Parts: sequence; structure tokens; C-alpha cells
Amino acid sequence: MVSSTECPVCGVAASQACTRCKMVRYCDREHQKQHWPQHKRRCRPFSEEQDAELGRYLKVTQDIAAGQIVFIEEPLVVGPKWYLSDADKEASIVPCVGCCNPCRLGKHQCRRCRWPVCSAGCEHESLECSVLSLRSGSPARADVRSLNDYFRGDALLVLKCLLLQRQSPTKWSALLEMQSHEDERKGTELHEEAEQRVVSYLQQRFLCRLKQTNPNLLHDCGPEMLHRLCGIIETNFMVIELPTGVELSGLFRQACMMEHACQPNCDFQFDNKTQQIAVRAGCDLRKGDHLRITYTNILWGTQLRQHHLRLTKHFSCRCSRCLDPTEYGTYISALACLGDVNQTCGGTHLAVDPLDENTQWKCDTCPMLLDGAYVSELQSHMTEHVEGLLGGCPSANQVELLLARLTHMLHPNHFHTFNLKHTLIQLYGNEAGLELGVLSNTQLKRKLRLCDELYNVCQRLDPYSIKLAIYVTVILIEIAHALEEQARRAPAEGASLLGLAQARLREAHVVLEKEQESVAGKKLSEKLQKEIFECEKLILTLSYSQDHDVDQK
Repeated sequence: MVSSTECPVCGVAASQACTRCKMVRYCDREHQKQHWPQHKRRCRPFSEEQDAELGRYLKVTQDIAAGQIVFIEEPLVVGPKWYLSDADKEASIVPCVGCCNPCRLGKHQCRRCRWPVCSAGCEHESLECSVLSLRSGSPARADVRSLNDYFRGDALLVLKCLLLQRQSPTKWSALLEMQSHEDERKGTELHEEAEQRVVSYLQQRFLCRLKQTNPNLLHDCGPEMLHRLCGIIETNFMVIELPTGVELSGLFRQACMMEHACQPNCDFQFDNKTQQIAVRAGCDLRKGDHLRITYTNILWGTQLRQHHLRLTKHFSCRCSRCLDPTEYGTYISALACLGDVNQTCGGTHLAVDPLDENTQWKCDTCPMLLDGAYVSELQSHMTEHVEGLLGGCPSANQVELLLARLTHMLHPNHFHTFNLKHTLIQLYGNEAGLELGVLSNTQLKRKLRLCDELYNVCQRLDPYSIKLAIYVTVILIEIAHALEEQARRAPAEGASLLGLAQARLREAHVVLEKEQESVAGKKLSEKLQKEIFECEKLILTLSYSQDHDVDQK
């Protein structure tokens, strides 16, 4: 939306700005009221700005309270997942080409283009279907991997973008305004993969034949444009998770301008039917604040976050967390110093320059220095062990053993130990043979101590639980479990312990409100409601028991 100095109703010069968005001016209140039904869908309390370092970004033009919707936006394009894992390439359930509902490969096909649909009667957009029906050949085999390779969802997403030049020139223009990082992508692994999986595929299967049969349908569908669209998607796409478990990729003109920060101040949700994005203030925003979301996993260490951003978004983050070697005092990237051969050291190794992937790591207690290449190799080795263990169904004993090994090399709050501890607090009290009633007092106290450690890390990294709401809710539930069990074992302290447990569950209820629309959030919400009910029952039971004891006396 471009700021105007003329009243949109009568066209005369106007000085009274819309108090919410400051972008439209009116000559009087009557004309503002008259224009409101048209303007309210575009009225936004922020402005688009541009900076040599940040590029385009969004800045709020008034104070916004936490939880308030900042803007709602329609997608330019919605389509299948962009980044496909090995599991995705072998999955037998894929999004329907018509409605995106889950469908089984090989069961139903579109009558015209033969792409997978959820039912025989499901149809999809006619222009898209006409292009897909130009395919040449058929799958070499009927196995799942061959079918997935033949019906490539990531290529379909690019085709959907390409067809906007015919379907919606306005959206096409908005799409081409997005950053693609074409020059930075050339010669990279991402560029080569896009050439093989998307560009060559679309050219050979569909677009070459389209030029022969209908050369005027698309103005520009050459390899350069396809690579540009791949770059735009890589840089700007957002993951849309449907209640069915299907993940889609969406492109949004306005939302893609939000600045990245490793401690965001906004969160967002998608409408399950329209895929509109609703951006909310994750905390109180002040006039002049930038709207910030995070493009990476905030539970990763700085080196890993920086690597991911450079690889996929082609920039390095310089936010306050990335510039701080301790990462707000969490030490989530830090290593434990082992000293030299003559003596041990209780110090901590931190990156000398967190933004340099080749930086040395210096101990804060002794003169010991570690080479960046050695640290990277060590981190990769540990990642294999941690992901290998957590990828299965580990026992508490297995997690404890790996945690004990890594504790000699990592800070207690390192992101690998964080993940292990977060798994461990859920195993203690739930694993067969380690139910709450079976745990020793020492184990119960350890569970509580681990929960407190994890909670404190989350509060420092994400004080408003914008991205870590699920993690924090799980931690608070497990704290409540441990406190309830302690109340059972110590009836004299039962009232105070159950009061603490109830307070933790209430806090979890507030935190989880940010994830009410997500699949994981809905499942956890059901569990949380049961936990709150059970805690209230325990409080009532304890109160009745105490009243009964008084009556007996």
C-alpha cells in the first residue's frame, strides 16, 4: 500500500491521516467513514521501508499490544513442499494436486493430466492441468520412489508461480519483486539441484511441448526465469502445516519483507482453508520497531544458524544474539574446556568471533585455543550421535549414557544436551519401569532440576515463547507432574506443592495459546486440559482429606 496525500473519496489534498495505518489521508471524518468498508482490509499499522543493509523491511507506525493482529495477507502462491527429505521422496502419501488433501500414490489420478488426486471427482485449476497434461512418457516403474520422481511436487510449485503471468499479472509482478539471490546461487549445490530436479524436468516434460502447441500462452518460461523462480522460493517460502499433517509452501509479498532475528518479536498462523497468513505481535511493540520473525531454528547454536542462513537465505545475521558469544548467557553453543595434559580446567570455550565460521574458540579460564575446523568436525560427529539416538525410541538409560559422554565436551546448556535433556524429562515418569510412582526421590529431584535448566534457557532465548511455546509447555507439564508426585509423598507439604503445580499448568495454558492452530499445539492442548483437570482433582482430594482429619480430631 502506497501512502497518498489525496482523499480517496473526493481526490482533494487532505491532511487527516488514518490513525491506524497512517497511509491514507482524508479531508474530513465523513469521507473517512464512507471509505472505511473499502479501506479496512488494507488498513495496516506499519509501513514498508528500505535499507542498504536490511533491504526491504516492515516498521510499525504505532504501539501494538502483544497478541494483536498486525496484518492478514492472502498468498501469492501455495503449493507442495519445496525442500523434500529422503523420507518425502519415498512417501506413498502425497498432497492431492487439486485440494492438497492427503492422497495415496497410484490410487486416483486426474482424468486429464493423470497427476495424483484424493478422489476420482477431485479436479484442479484448468490452466495448470492443461500444462501438466502435456507430459511425455510415463513412470518407468510403479514403485513409490519412481512415482514421486515422476510427479515432482517441488517442480509443480515452480509451475504454479510461472502460471501467474497468465492467471494474475498483478500477483506475477509482486512475485518478481521478491529477492531471488540469482548471482549468489550460481555454482552452488542448491542451484545444481534446482537444475536437475526442477528446471530440466519442467523444460523436458512440459514447457518444450507447450512452446510447440501454444507458444503465446506464457511470455517467459525459459531456464533463466525458472532458476529465478527457484531462487525466489528458496529465499522467501513459508511452511504451511495443515491439520491433515500435509506441509505446503506459501509465498507472501508482505510477510516475506519481515526482518529476520534470532529472537523474534512476531509470530504467525495460517488459515487452514484459505492459507491466509495472520501476523501477530508476539510481545508489546513500540512505534518504530521492526517486525521480526526467525528464518531458522532458535534452538541451534550460532554457527549452525549462520550456516543455514547463508546457505538458504544468502545473508549472515548480525542480531544481538549472534554477536554475543554467550547467546544471552545460555552458552547454547559453548564447549567444555578439557585443559591440557597436565591439568583439567572448569572453563568454557566460546567463539572468538561468532560470525566467522572459521573462528578460533577460546577458553574463558585458561589459555587453551581450539581451531574452528576441529570444533566443526566435533559438532558434526556429535550431531550424528544425537540425531541417531533421538531418531529412534531411546530409553532413559540410553539418553543418560550419551548425555554423560557429551557433558565432558559440551557446556550443560549446549543445544545437543538441551535436546537430550528435553527427551529425558519426558521419559522419567512415562517410560515403563520409570513411572512417577516408581522413581526414587533422587530421580524425581533430577527431573525437576533438568526442567528448571531447560525452562531458564527457553526464557533467555525466547522470553515471550514466540517460537518455543511447544517446548515450554512440555517442560511446564513435566514440572507439574514432578510436583504432584512430591505432594503425594509429602502430604504435609501437599497443598503448597500442588499450588505450584497448578500455577505451572496455568502458565502452560497461556503459553500454548500461540500454538492453538498448529497440529502439535492442538494435540498438546488436549493433553494439557486433562492435566489441569487431574491437578484440580488432586487439590480437591487433598482438601477433603485434610478437612476429614480435622473433623476426626
